[in-house]
Amino acid sequence: MNLLITGITGNFGYAVYRQLAGRGDLRLFAGARNPERVNFLLDDPEIESRRFDFNEPETFGSVLRDIDTVILLRPPALTEVRRYVPPFVEACREGGVEHIVFLSIQGVENNRRLPHYKIERYIEQSGIPYTFLRPGFFMENLITTHRDEIRYRSKLIVPAGEGRTNFIAVGDVAAAAAACVGKPEHYRRAYELTGPEAYDYYQVAEILSQELGRPVRYENPSRWEFFRYRRSLGDPIPFVIVMILLYRRVKKGGAEARNENLQRVFEVEPQLLRNFIREKLDYLRE
Repeated sequence: MNLLITGITGNFGYAVYRQLAGRGDLRLFAGARNPERVNFLLDDPEIESRRFDFNEPETFGSVLRDIDTVILLRPPALTEVRRYVPPFVEACREGGVEHIVFLSIQGVENNRRLPHYKIERYIEQSGIPYTFLRPGFFMENLITTHRDEIRYRSKLIVPAGEGRTNFIAVGDVAAAAAACVGKPEHYRRAYELTGPEAYDYYQVAEILSQELGRPVRYENPSRWEFFRYRRSLGDPIPFVIVMILLYRRVKKGGAEARNENLQRVFEVEPQLLRNFIREKLDYLRE
């Protein structure tokens, strides 16, 4: 089976690659804007890198040549999904792709404003067998999106009120994605994936404080204050709007649900938030 991974240099794409590398029934391909960078970072002669850019439909045919399964990620900078995603999905259909595993988001089925909702609908309408993975908030957000404010300002700044979040580790979701590849029993299924514990951000700040040995304070700005703060960091407006929508859902209690799909369906034992933070302290220390 020929498998294409998009976004392979990001946290999730790379984690999926690590899960699947060496699996004897697969030949792996990477779709990226800069294939040379992929080759340099992975240094793996067993994976073939092909140029792929949602903004350049002329890359679709070559990147999908002889591909059976696609691991699909929405690039954070891609907000005009109506313009860019349907042509790619149609290219998958015309190219004979037999399965798309799409990294979606928890609660997407109830929020039509999220780009992930539209992408799910496009894939469904194409007729291509799919698996939608709908994880909760990634623990890795703490060491990427929110790293600098924790590291340098000892603050956690999100407009989440007292809402609780059920965090999940990227590697656990990647293990679920890998388990779907080549398994028809996961076709046309959507799985919400969560960790075992839900925390409000006061509790997250307390865990950070305990593990870092210094006080970390949770700030709960208004949506407008958060918008101005993230824009001051240089984040694109559409990206900030999506963040606000997600944290609005947290504030309303929509991100604390827990299920056992990871354990029951995929036999993956989810990582605990405190253990994750403890392992990643070097990212958060000055």
